[in-house]
Amino acid sequence: MKYVLAIVLSASFLLAPQARAGEAGEALSKCLSDATTPDDRRALVRWIFSAIAAHPDLREFTTIDAARHDQIESESVAVFERLIVKDCTAQTRLALMQEGTEGFQAAFKTLGELAMGGVVEDAQVQASMAQLGERIDEQRILQALLTQ
Repeated sequence: MKYVLAIVLSASFLLAPQARAGEAGEALSKCLSDATTPDDRRALVRWIFSAIAAHPDLREFTTIDAARHDQIESESVAVFERLIVKDCTAQTRLALMQEGTEGFQAAFKTLGELAMGGVVEDAQVQASMAQLGERIDEQRILQALLTQ
């Protein structure tokens, strides 16, 4: 059962862009959003980052040792379990009963987006992202788009 839940949660964050929530899923999304603290969101962002950092194209940029990875996972598990078992139990049950995994996935995808939103909204992250725009050759792009 834990393996199945882990797959569903992972898919919710990383693999379910097409999932759509109905009323029950939206109620679960709202509950998850309302119940997460800033510390919860930090834990989830760290988990998402550690999962993405495992990608072969990204491994060279960071090293997360096994103990730290285990700590990150444990913190995220505690957040997920608290949200499902304590804070949003009724909404989770209803979403699963009425919408199956689609509402559940959509709700947790929303939670992931909420957590990641805090990262993208950070002033230092925005400044770093803006550097790409400063390096783009606008004249070259305009020329390519305006000529055949």
